[in-house]
Amino acid sequence: MRVFVAGGTGAIGRPLVARLLEHGHHVTVLTRSEQRAEKIRAGGSEAVVGDVLATGSLVGLLGASHPDIVVNQLTSLARTAARRDLHRGLADTARLRTEASASIMAAAAGAGVRRVVAQSIAFVYRPGPGTRTEDDPLYLDGPAQITQVAGPVTRLESETLGSDTVDGVVLRYGAFYGPGTYYAPAGAFAELARARRLPVVGHGRGIFGFVHVEDAAAATVAALTGPPGVYNVVDDRPAPTSEWVPHLARLLGAKRPRNMPARLFSLLAGRYSVYLFDEQPAVSNARATAALGWRPQFPDWHDGFASVFS
Repeated sequence: MRVFVAGGTGAIGRPLVARLLEHGHHVTVLTRSEQRAEKIRAGGSEAVVGDVLATGSLVGLLGASHPDIVVNQLTSLARTAARRDLHRGLADTARLRTEASASIMAAAAGAGVRRVVAQSIAFVYRPGPGTRTEDDPLYLDGPAQITQVAGPVTRLESETLGSDTVDGVVLRYGAFYGPGTYYAPAGAFAELARARRLPVVGHGRGIFGFVHVEDAAAATVAALTGPPGVYNVVDDRPAPTSEWVPHLARLLGAKRPRNMPARLFSLLAGRYSVYLFDEQPAVSNARATAALGWRPQFPDWHDGFASVFS
């Protein structure tokens, strides 16, 4: 198949493009930089330079590339864990999730694309007991900083799934770990753990759904031909903050993490960070494993973390 990837140079974009090429797909990657385009071509993909927010430009680029499928992996996340950088990254990513997703769907429809696969997130479900499935509500009625994340996510998903002519697939990825992510030996959260600045917040009740970035890429390849719809892409083992934060510190040979009251952490890192570390619920991957035939190479984050951080 001919696959057009927007966001093909990020943490998931790089392993995704490699897997698409391994599966024999013809891959075109959209980039804003001619310098990056040269590197992309050297890796075996075609590259086009353009602005994802310009619908007219996208129509021309898709028309020239003749893709069967468009994969939207666009984010603009911070490279550090500093609060100012994180907030700027969330704001920039929110714009991509709203404006760019609409541009991509309009251009895809105009170019006769039959499917769009879009990156969403599995860490914005409404908190509470139990394990969340794709049918459970997102946290649209939470504090302002959380709705500023949940609102654009909802917009991206509705744009992707709302076309009459283009099949939409939404992948709600969990927290990526592995090369190029925050959770890598040189990643932001590893650096925080080494400096004893990654605490257990409140009671440590936030339950992360981790997924190795290579497993996320494999799920994306499976989504090219699976049924349309929404899928949680996380591993099999939910990870309470009270467990994974100390475990990461041990793997890194760092001191045991401190405990920090949620109110103080909110002042330092923001309300959304409190949700992540002390409130977010567990997430099920049952639909993705059943409908897409996807199984993570690392079903348990303990094994995945050992592979990454050893």
